[in-house]
Order: sequence, then C-alpha cells, then structure tokens
Amino acid sequence: MSRLVFEFLKPERFLVGTVGVPGEREFYLQIKGESFGKQTLASFALEKAQAAALADRCRQMIREVTPNLSIPVADLAPLETPIESEFALGVMSLSWTPQEELFLFEGQSMADPLTDEIFEELINDDVPGAPPVVRARLTGEDLLIFARRTELVVNAGRQPCVFCGGPINPGGHLCPRANGYRRQN
Repeated sequence: MSRLVFEFLKPERFLVGTVGVPGEREFYLQIKGESFGKQTLASFALEKAQAAALADRCRQMIREVTPNLSIPVADLAPLETPIESEFALGVMSLSWTPQEELFLFEGQSMADPLTDEIFEELINDDVPGAPPVVRARLTGEDLLIFARRTELVVNAGRQPCVFCGGPINPGGHLCPRANGYRRQN
C-alpha cells in the first residue's frame, strides 16, 4: 500500500485554529490550496504545545533566513468547515529549500493507522508502510502570518493563576500555593 500524502505548493491558508471552549479546545492545523491538481481543504489534529513550538520555530527560521520581512496582518478568520482531522500530527519538520526559496513544512502522522506503531522520526516515502504525511511549501510571509495567528490562538485559552501558573477554569481552581483555597479570576 502506498503512503497517503497531502502536498501543497504555496497554499492559500496555513493556520492553526481551535474548536471548543477554553480548557476543552481541540487544536487543528488547517491547510487550504491546490494539492495534486485539485482544490483541497485538509485539517490535522495537534496539541497546543505542538502548535506553540511550531510557531516559535517559524519565527526562528525567519530570523535566520529572511530577517528583513515586514510583519503581515494575521489571518483571524475562523477555520473553514468541515473540520475533520485527516490524522493526528506527530513528528514535524520545517526546513529552508534554497533552490525554491521556500520553506518546507512536513508533518507526519503520530502513528500508523493499521498497526498503531508510534513514529519518532520522519520516514521516507519509499519505506513500505510509511505513515501518512502532509507537506506544504511556504513563503516567509506565510510563516509570519502562521506564527502571529498561532500566538493569538494559544494565548486565548484559560488565564493562568498569578500564584501557581496553572489554568483557571470558569469556576476557579484549587491553587496549591494557597493551601487548597479556591481562587477566582
């Protein structure tokens, strides 16, 4: 069986968004654009920490490769529907391709859908049974827009407690630094 590949060259949208209320949000990387000759909208589940780490890596790559980019306006539109995850992202990679002068994002499925084998590194396409993968070739502006929006999305969650740093739920939380007394916003 051949590997499932989602391949985007300069997609129209490359962004992180959420579904649900703070504390119960599900994070998705959504990519919209042409893939293998047809218009495609694909969503991939990921964790909040993965989204934040990817945004940090995008900023770092921009500083190293194209430091003089102006900061574009963030894409604040909601995720497009339907939002159905193709797979959960595990290993992700961001690299610079000098011959194309584009950044290459690669995100691989966390586990093989048939065997549930967990993958801790990117697997080549020619390896039999390689897990699904998504690839997108992006400009520096695309990365800046992504990083800006991701920062806003990640920070839009529950407010942290000023004493312990843990998230405060709408009904407050039991703060370990306050000997178990309930703290409110």
